[in-house]
Amino acid sequence: MDIAAFYAVVAGVNFTLLGLWWVAVQDKVDMRDAAARRMAYVVALQFMVPGTASLISQVAPTVTTIWRITFTLAGLAGAAGVLLVVPVLRKASSRGAATFMLGAGLPLYLLVTLVAAVPGVHEVVSDKLTGLQTEAILFSVLVLLSVQVAWSVAMIPKPADD
Repeated sequence: MDIAAFYAVVAGVNFTLLGLWWVAVQDKVDMRDAAARRMAYVVALQFMVPGTASLISQVAPTVTTIWRITFTLAGLAGAAGVLLVVPVLRKASSRGAATFMLGAGLPLYLLVTLVAAVPGVHEVVSDKLTGLQTEAILFSVLVLLSVQVAWSVAMIPKPADD
């Protein structure tokens, strides 16, 4: 598949999911306090970061500096987002989602950063893939991860009224 077409699809999917997330959060009255809004925003970042990086990667896919800087920043932002959402998930009694984010999300975002920041490191896995193709695989898994996180957060039981 053409790598530019792939990233166009990834960007479209992520921004569509972001829009659906905003609709879901808007209708949840229990997501109105500050902690819940923060958590909802961090979940939204799980769609915004890969979506934006995918868009930028299409600008000049042959200019490796552009996508490497973009994906390095995206990986760092995603890792920071994971570290921000995990304590909130734990507090909201969603320990499974928190564990999943730490065990899968954080390493995945760090891999995105590593592949972008260190030219040639992707060849450890396969010398047949380019760095941008390796990132494409990681971003595909990120889409799955992001949907799982959104589901986990959306399904947190409503707090009991005091």
